Amino acid sequence: MSEADPIANGSFVSPLMERFGDVRIGRGSFVAGNSTLRADPEAAVCLGSESNVQDNVLILALLGESHTHGPGECAELAAESGDRTSLAHQAVVTNSTIGDFAFIGFRVEIRDAVVEDGAFILHGAFIEGVTIPADSLVAIGQRVTTQEQADALPKLTEDNNEFKQEVLEVNAEFAEGYIELFEDGGHEAVTGVSSGPQTEWNPNPAEPTLGENVRLEPFARIVGDVRLGADSTVGRRTSIRADEGAPIVIGPRAEIEDRVTFHALRGTSLTVGSDLNTDDNVVFHGPLTVGDRLTIGDDAILFRSEVGNNVTIGERAIVVGVTLPDGTTVPEDAVITTQGQVDALID
Repeated sequence: MSEADPIANGSFVSPLMERFGDVRIGRGSFVAGNSTLRADPEAAVCLGSESNVQDNVLILALLGESHTHGPGECAELAAESGDRTSLAHQAVVTNSTIGDFAFIGFRVEIRDAVVEDGAFILHGAFIEGVTIPADSLVAIGQRVTTQEQADALPKLTEDNNEFKQEVLEVNAEFAEGYIELFEDGGHEAVTGVSSGPQTEWNPNPAEPTLGENVRLEPFARIVGDVRLGADSTVGRRTSIRADEGAPIVIGPRAEIEDRVTFHALRGTSLTVGSDLNTDDNVVFHGPLTVGDRLTIGDDAILFRSEVGNNVTIGERAIVVGVTLPDGTTVPEDAVITTQGQVDALID
């Protein structure tokens, strides 16, 4: 695969993705925009077949960083994943090995570690210097930094495996659909502002609709049925992708900073009211409904939730599966996954 060609071996690799050094990608995989695969000299990054790498993911094989888990299969120093593995938005994998049929959630960080086959690593987790046993479940925001912690992890459920399979099926269609878009429309059809691919769940893809005075910074990616309000700004390497869930609606006067991701699960939508104000590296994922005047800090995650007006979410906070009433403030570094935790914030 040349740097200019996004298609090889039946895989689609976005032209907005950055590759450095010895990077190897298997068959039938999908790599979204604004991700970085970097291998330092004498190192390699290897992605298996039928796998997917979502927006703003980092896969790094770095000299000078810890690498104690042994040589990888593709190089002595490697960052690699097996076949049928998913790396969700803004995950970071450094000098680590991930097995087959694993799922790595939003903003997960894995350093100098092994994740064995079938593991399910949920959003915002941090893993360093350990081996995660096969079919283990790492909870939202959990830190695993000793082997004792890793060995004590629970096993995943059949529902987890069904979810992993659904993600793989969606991204297999993306690999095919984005290849067709590129073959029909060239570079412009898979960069910038464009319709999404034709898929089983979206046979008639819509074009994005941008209001007046919208400003897009370099490498911003807007796909499908996105409705972005007037007087909004979208930062560098931000992705607003309505190719799976649709529509994605963002109200007027949004100030969206760099490397922010908006996406949604198949059959769901994502709606944000007026005057959104984000910092960098935030993940918004549908199903999600947000009111007016949300302020959200660097590295936060917001998923499967309903959010009222005038809400503030602090840096590195994780909010999943809850309702935040009007005026709620979520502190930085908080992990909020139950309504009882929300109640404690507002008492």
